[in-house]
Amino acid sequence: MSKVNMVRYFFYKRCLPEDAQWLQALVALAYQTARDRKLYPKAILIRSVVHATTSINGRRQKDPLGPHVTFCYKDEAQLAKGTHVACHGYVAGGNSLEFVRSTHAGEKADSSKKSSGGVVWPSEEQLEEAPEIGYGHFPEDEEK
Repeated sequence: MSKVNMVRYFFYKRCLPEDAQWLQALVALAYQTARDRKLYPKAILIRSVVHATTSINGRRQKDPLGPHVTFCYKDEAQLAKGTHVACHGYVAGGNSLEFVRSTHAGEKADSSKKSSGGVVWPSEEQLEEAPEIGYGHFPEDEEK
């Protein structure tokens, strides 16, 4: 039996893609990146476009794992606590949203600061929400 997981997708203000196909592909990559850990996210913040840099030991440099999109996600418990997990969804190339692998950081408070000084996950009033999309799952551990 499949389960439907409804997820809210957010972007920073004025960063919501206008192209519907690109938006759909970005949302799919975001969900696949979070699901790579077998999680059921309830909210995902799409923080970037495809880029190939990251912060290593506090210094901005080329990411040795390649081009990726930066996301943050929350499951039901994190929604209640005001925390999130940041992750990178690595892609096949700079113009591709084909999923290759993911990396996930530890849980942080939504009020954590970005290198630019802003809050990583601001209030909903400071975000734009994409159309809600549901994905079905076939649980691996459910009895038949």
